Amino acid sequence: MYKNFFLKSFILCLSTVIFVSSSSANDIIIKIKETSNLPIHAYESRESVANIMVMIGGKGLKNKNGKSRNFLVRKKEVFIDGLMNFYLLPNYTKKEKASYEIRVSDERMQRVLALIKKIKERNGRPIFIVGFSRGSVDVGQFAKKHPDQISGIVLASGIYTNNSRKAEFYSMQMIIGNTLETPTLLVHHSDDICIATPFEYAEEFYTNLNAPSKKFLSYSEGLSSGGECGPLNHHGFEGIGKKVASEITSWIRDTVKME
Repeated sequence: MYKNFFLKSFILCLSTVIFVSSSSANDIIIKIKETSNLPIHAYESRESVANIMVMIGGKGLKNKNGKSRNFLVRKKEVFIDGLMNFYLLPNYTKKEKASYEIRVSDERMQRVLALIKKIKERNGRPIFIVGFSRGSVDVGQFAKKHPDQISGIVLASGIYTNNSRKAEFYSMQMIIGNTLETPTLLVHHSDDICIATPFEYAEEFYTNLNAPSKKFLSYSEGLSSGGECGPLNHHGFEGIGKKVASEITSWIRDTVKME
């Protein structure tokens, strides 16, 4: 009787340990009122070497499930396997549309800052913020205002000097200028034909940028089956998302080693 009792207790404890260990690689829900009324989806690991906060483009993340066709979200396993803790920034509500104006607002910056503070409470790893397309506007604005809060930024298919009436005042040239106080990675496709993200102006921005360290990753392969500014095109690194995510991860790891 006692033998069976202790055996059952041991099995229960063992299963609990296994659950806790495996759960660190699963979807974790974080709720921060100052950041969003929507749940914040995160993936954390005890073996992680850095944290990345991801900001997608378009109208932002408007659902409670953390679903997106953005390659940063679809290829999140690449970041996780590269020992990155992964945090996905949602809009404040399901009804909010992350316009350019909202993305540069002080309110939005405070939302980002609240999540960064929570991440620092959860672990002491370096924090990198990664913005895709319109998400680069959030990243550029935050890096300019709060460089001391982060260890580096990634601008993927970022907004640069352009002829779009909606985006022309939110280019990295206007938001950042020529100087940043944090390591910076630019990621861009040479055949990106989205009106707000011209490749030649990405190159020009990179050339003129002064930062503690900087790197430019350009790509020429991949697919373009969807809209010019959508996730299924060169703009969204269709067909090469895994490779791009892997090289972003490598840059972050190398930057952490240099700290």
